[in-house]
Amino acid sequence: MQMMYYTLLSGGITVCIDLLFLFITAKIMCLIQQASAAKSNIQEAVPESAMDNFRSALQSSAPGENAGAGQAGSYGADIFRSPGLKFFGQSFHWGTLLLLIFISVVIFVVIFHFLTRKMTQYIEEITSSIQRIAQGDFSSTVEVRYDNEFSIIAQNLNIMAKDLQQLKAKETQAENTKNELITNVAHDLRTPLTSIIGYLDILNSGAELPRENKQKYLQIAYEKSKRLEKLINDLFSFTKLEYGNMPLKTALIDIVKLIEQQIDEFYPSFEDHNLTCEFKTYTPSAMVLADGEMIARAFENLISNAIKYGKDGKVIKIVTKREGDEIKITFINYGSIIPKEDIPYIFDRFYRVEQSRQESTGGTGLGLSIAKSIIEKHGGRIEAQSSMAATTFNVYLKIAK
Repeated sequence: MQMMYYTLLSGGITVCIDLLFLFITAKIMCLIQQASAAKSNIQEAVPESAMDNFRSALQSSAPGENAGAGQAGSYGADIFRSPGLKFFGQSFHWGTLLLLIFISVVIFVVIFHFLTRKMTQYIEEITSSIQRIAQGDFSSTVEVRYDNEFSIIAQNLNIMAKDLQQLKAKETQAENTKNELITNVAHDLRTPLTSIIGYLDILNSGAELPRENKQKYLQIAYEKSKRLEKLINDLFSFTKLEYGNMPLKTALIDIVKLIEQQIDEFYPSFEDHNLTCEFKTYTPSAMVLADGEMIARAFENLISNAIKYGKDGKVIKIVTKREGDEIKITFINYGSIIPKEDIPYIFDRFYRVEQSRQESTGGTGLGLSIAKSIIEKHGGRIEAQSSMAATTFNVYLKIAK
């Protein structure tokens, strides 16, 4: 639209200049005609006999040359002397009009270039930015100027470059995550697998071993195998949750009853670690629309985490309480304190507060990450707090209407 406006403006200015030129030329021609008329009046005042003698003298001096020159020049200038169009009371020859048209085209081009030079530079800037983006420089942007079609193109180009930059960042992050996953999986799977192979190799060597040693080695290999199974299950669950391949099979679940059931199932673990579990509920029932198996898995991970890091506190507390349209489930342990700087990262995959990765205090570092993913997949949220008093995990789930 703006280019059309510049075209019309350039044409209008050119027409105005042409009309001004014709007007000035017509005035000059009018003055020349007036001067010629005055000269004719003077010539009429001179005696006719004197004028005849003057003409005869001129003709007798070079009769052949004047005739030949006049005849040769008349053919070359016929088009310029032929009558053309009439403007402002004066008749202009076709030759003059053709010359005026040529000059008009030149004037139009100059004016159009002068009006559109900034727009042309802006188009070149947009083109250069497109070329840089095509070469992979997604940080390239164009300043949005004016208010026309080109400014819309520049704005959309900036949005596209930003989106591509974000996609590139996500791709890089995904690649780093994949590499981190492979590294951690290789480390966590290799440790128990090496132990299993080592103890089975001793048993398979045929060496005479006491029955007690054989039983001990088999027990260690079995425990390592169970640990390996848990690692594989955690990785499998994490992968399915991370990439959205685990659909929810929702049903009405009584969260209070589910917690009570899980506490009973963890009773042997509490005994093994000399822990007492205290369960307190402020509501007899809380129905939630959820996948029972997945929610149970999330609560299992939270209870297991409380057992691992809370065994020094001797007591684990679980409290359920209704808050508005949500049910709040609190898991409290009085063992190891989570440093304040670690709180924001404890739900990240493979992150462990205890960095030595001892078997006694952890597995893959995916337990809390899996719990968080399951809870958020159900539209809930999870929070963590830790102080000298206790370490608390609060889970909030929407109560079904």
